[in-house]
Amino acid sequence: MRILVADDDELSAEILIASLRAMSHEVVFASNGSEAWRMLQVEPFRLVILDWVMPEMDGMEVCRNIRAMHANSYTYIILLTGRTDRKDRLEALEGGADDFLTKPLDNGELVARLNVANRILETEEAVRRTNRELQQARQKEIELGATIQKRLLYSPPPRTTNAIESASLSIPSQYVDGDFCDFFAHGDKIVDVFVGDVMGKGVPAAMVGAGVKTGLQRCMISLLTHATHPGLPSPERLLQSLDDLVCAELIDLGTFLTLCYARFDSSDDSLTYVNCGHPKIVLWDSLSGVCRLLDTTNVPLGFSDTESYEQRTGNLHAGDLILFYSDGVTDLKLPNGKRLGMNGFADWVESRAHLPLDEFLWEVEQLRMGGLTGILAGDDFTCVAIRYRGSEIVRDKYLNLWADSGSLRKVRDFVKSSARSSAIGFTEPEITELLLAVQEAASNAVRHARPGQKGIPIKAMASAEQGTFVVELRYPGIPFDIKEVPEPVLDGTKEGGFGISIIKKCVDTVEYSFQGDHNLVTLKKQPKGSGI
Repeated sequence: MRILVADDDELSAEILIASLRAMSHEVVFASNGSEAWRMLQVEPFRLVILDWVMPEMDGMEVCRNIRAMHANSYTYIILLTGRTDRKDRLEALEGGADDFLTKPLDNGELVARLNVANRILETEEAVRRTNRELQQARQKEIELGATIQKRLLYSPPPRTTNAIESASLSIPSQYVDGDFCDFFAHGDKIVDVFVGDVMGKGVPAAMVGAGVKTGLQRCMISLLTHATHPGLPSPERLLQSLDDLVCAELIDLGTFLTLCYARFDSSDDSLTYVNCGHPKIVLWDSLSGVCRLLDTTNVPLGFSDTESYEQRTGNLHAGDLILFYSDGVTDLKLPNGKRLGMNGFADWVESRAHLPLDEFLWEVEQLRMGGLTGILAGDDFTCVAIRYRGSEIVRDKYLNLWADSGSLRKVRDFVKSSARSSAIGFTEPEITELLLAVQEAASNAVRHARPGQKGIPIKAMASAEQGTFVVELRYPGIPFDIKEVPEPVLDGTKEGGFGISIIKKCVDTVEYSFQGDHNLVTLKKQPKGSGI
């Protein structure tokens, strides 16, 4: 064993060191208490023998300093002293000493004291080893629980619907939490999204979340199976059924949860929701570019077994961003010490809502990491982002869509289908010209209508009128005046004007106007029997 000996009496120290080395121990020597303390701060020793009375720092002070270190391993301390008074020894034991060696040194006593020290240190090490193994086993259980939670409590969005695009971010305060999220797809036009947050943290909260999620699925199946009329059960009826199933149990368990259930219906571009005490839904309107908070409708589940659930309905536009989130988001602290809050979060979202969902959630994660905040609340952190795409369906000669650089193909496909099905009689080269003009007009809208944003809502219309094919693109943003666009300079000395020049060459008439709060681009083309 490696032993630190501190004694200012050279003769006494030499006798002790010789005895220890004769027992095959490795000995490190310090000539006073201060030197011993400096050594202990650099390197831990399992066994220390200290003379009680030393200059600069006595053995008791070194002893108290060792106990105040809270080291990872235990240090066994033996005080070397000629004192035999009971009061002195009790004081030493209270100060952290484990045992005593009486001067002058007796080898038999030394061996006995070292054997006791060795047994205690071996027992302490065995306990530490067992605790480490238990902690490692518990850590594996927690990590397995986190994996199970991700698979059971967070379901991927359905692939059978075009109504929404979704992405989520979930960071538990512990490995496992009580936040959950799931989707019900009802054909390709309707999808339900529900998110919840169970009071508390860890495995108990996750188990309650899993139970409630399973209960909600059972309620949906039961209501569909026993329905007396065709159609889906409404969100408020579904939540009433869930309340009947789990509320009494939640009250008995002394817990509750907040839950938000929302239905996206692309057949009429509607959002119907019930919010049971969850943070208010943030809805970013893609047309106005403004966020608003949707009211909470009910108290959390588990608060009252007599609650009557109420739903709200509103209209959606292509590109609207809808956010469901936990109070771990709103509890973030600003640099001034104030909570971010729901209004603060909505204000923060407004300038970033145009981003693709993966980029938006990256920004949300940076918000959590402290880019905006300063101090973080120790709570589960969840954000589910929904981009409404449901109205991107051709209806009565028009198409509404959220347009970004990757979705302009939908505009082209819509115009191509309309042109081919019309009685205009375009040749394929003429249709190619028309599509090139539409591509340039839509691309210009995405790039310039809202500078710095990566997408805008566009309403495209296509129709044949008295031998002329007309395409209209309507979108919000900065008013555009075609007269201010310069003619393109082909020698490369100036930029700009090429897109408008291409459009003019590909169609017969180009008109830009600003109506109310929208730009309107009108492209007209007549068949000529041949293309460029």
